This record gives sequence, C-alpha cells and structure tokens, in this order.
Amino acid sequence: MTFSKPQEVRAAVTVGTGLMELKTFPYPKIDKDSAIIRVDMCGVCGTDRHIYKGDVTMVRGISLFPFIEGHEIIGTIMEIGKDAAVVMEASRQVLKEGDRVAVAVEVNCGKCWYCKNMYDNITCENQVMAYGVHPHSDIPPYLRGGFAEYMYIFPHSTLFKIPDDMTTETAVFVEEMAVAYSALARATSPYPAIREGFGPGDSVAILGNGPLGALHGIMAKIQGAGLAIATDFSDLRLDIVKSLYADVTINATRMEAKERVWKVKELTGGIGADLVIESAGDPMVFLEACEMARKGGTVIEVGNWVDTGQTVPLNVMQHISSKNLHIHGLYHCGNKWGQVLTVMRKHGDRFAFNKLITHTMSLEEVVKDIGIVTDPNKCMKIEVVPGKKA
Repeated sequence: MTFSKPQEVRAAVTVGTGLMELKTFPYPKIDKDSAIIRVDMCGVCGTDRHIYKGDVTMVRGISLFPFIEGHEIIGTIMEIGKDAAVVMEASRQVLKEGDRVAVAVEVNCGKCWYCKNMYDNITCENQVMAYGVHPHSDIPPYLRGGFAEYMYIFPHSTLFKIPDDMTTETAVFVEEMAVAYSALARATSPYPAIREGFGPGDSVAILGNGPLGALHGIMAKIQGAGLAIATDFSDLRLDIVKSLYADVTINATRMEAKERVWKVKELTGGIGADLVIESAGDPMVFLEACEMARKGGTVIEVGNWVDTGQTVPLNVMQHISSKNLHIHGLYHCGNKWGQVLTVMRKHGDRFAFNKLITHTMSLEEVVKDIGIVTDPNKCMKIEVVPGKKA
C-alpha cells in the first residue's frame, strides 16, 4: 500500500461545553510498539451528547477540555511498528498496512487487581488513557480521538481486525454492540427452573431507543426474545426500531409513566416484562423499569453513563426486594469484541445495522452541526467521516 504522509492532520476539537473547533496537528511518528490509522468512520455517542450539553465537564477530577472526541472508531492501518503488528490484534492476528480495525476504547494498566481478575478488565484502577475522552489534545502526540483524519495508536492498545466482507457502516457499531453483548450475557446467566433470568421466547422492553437501546433490542432478538416493546420520545427512532426488532412501540410523550407500565403489563398477560433495559439515560426511567418488570424479572441499567447529579425517590422494598428483581448495572463495552463481530457478521443479513445511520458528517459539518445530537426527532445515529468532502 502506497501512503504519502501528510505534514498536518485535521481534527474537530471540543474546547468547551457546546464548543467545537477545526484544528490542525502535526502528523505523529511511531515506534516499534505503536501505529497510525486513518479514521474511516467514527460514531457520535450518547456520551458525546452529554458533553455537548454540559452534563459532564470533568473526568477523574480533571477538565475534559480541550480534547478530540470519538471512541467508536473504525480505521485503516497506515503505519504499524514491527512489535505492534504481532501483539495489538486481540486474537493475535498479524496486522499489516491496509487492514481495517476497530479500536478498543481503553488502554488499561494490565497490573491492578481488576485487570488481572475481572472479566473484560472493566474497572482498571490505573487506566492509561481512553480514546476520545482523555488526556487532552494539547499533549503530544495529540491525536487520541476519532473525530480526526488520523489517529495515533498507543502501545498496549487492543485492535480488532474487521472481516473483509463486513462493511464499515456495520462494523462501526461494534463498540456499542459490545455493550449489548455484555448486558444480555448478564441477563441470561441466572436461568434455573424457577424462571428467573432471560431466555428464548421471553419478553423484553427497551426504554429509550437511541442507537444503544436499538442495539440492545437487536441483541435480545438474536438471543431469542419473544415480544419486544420499545419506548422513546421520538417517532423517528421508533419507526427505525420497528423495522429492526420492535413488535410494539410506545411514544413516551403520549403516555405518562404509569400508563406505560400498565400498557406493558397488559401486553404481557398482566405480569410485566421478563427483561427491561433502561437505555434512556434518565434516572427516573430506572424506576419505571423496576415497575415494568415482572416479579423475579431482570432489569439492566445501561443508560446512565454520566453522573448529572440527579437522584430519584427509590423505594427499595417496593421497587426491588418485594419483586425479587435481578438488577445489573453496566458501564463498559469490554474488550471481547471478536465474539461480537462474529455475532454481527452472522446476523448482518437479518438486521441492517446501517439503518440506524441517519447522518454522515465531514469534520467541517460536525463542527458546525454537532448540536443536532441533542434532538432525537432529527437524528438516530450520526457518523463522522473525516475523509468526506464538506
């Protein structure tokens, strides 16, 4: 592959709440343990929406700004060090220039108790960095986020080679789909004869159907879900999930929470859903999820990834213990994406992941129009394509 290195790299830099600017950085140099990718496509995440709105301005007590957002990254390897080529890919495939890869979000220490003992080393105490989140973009080698033409891939990063027959428009969902994979794995684990947990034929309600909720619905269907109910404020999003996984849709602007709970119970023979997934990112919706689940049912809380300081009037006896609920919190996409890519590849003909994409934006366009991410009636999934002409 012939590659002419540029002198400068353009990136969309978030400099403050609701403020993004187009800036240039020097093209970085690599060593034997690092790599450089051309960013082919990068998703705008719900976390990016919270940052734009000002719901979060700090990470680990330090200001986010300035930084290059974008952690749902698919890119093509432009340069790779000789040692990185043999150790970076998760399944130890040897990487080469021209390979398409997904980039795992975190670079973890690999040494703390959590890295050594927990599935997917989900809670590293000494995280080195997180692509698209921290450190700042004014610290060399600068290019740590997917809203840029090129990215520097740090030593000890984890990459996943994309199958040749998988489109980039599908592969770009692997990070969010990995969240759904982990969530449904938790939901299915307690499934003895007493009918707890989630299994084939069971009902599921997805509360909040942005991209993350939609992917949870798809994963539930892949695992054999029966009746699938979707709620959201946006008819645009409900129409999309109706074409992908939802048997019943409920626009939450047209029903109060108590009515929605009653409706789901009516649809499930008066008992409530076997599995309820809160992916709206609103703490109050967690209470709705607890009320909507049947006794002995399962609730997955995956939407509240940002601490906005909002609290809710949780009645532990009423909402949890009297119902024998299984409740699972999820705050990570893990790093077992190879299995996720296998699932997506196998079911790609059944579920058109690219239907979720409503906008593709160049760097100039995302700097100008990133605010659209706050309006669910105007968009589902926004993908940043740095190589796109404005």
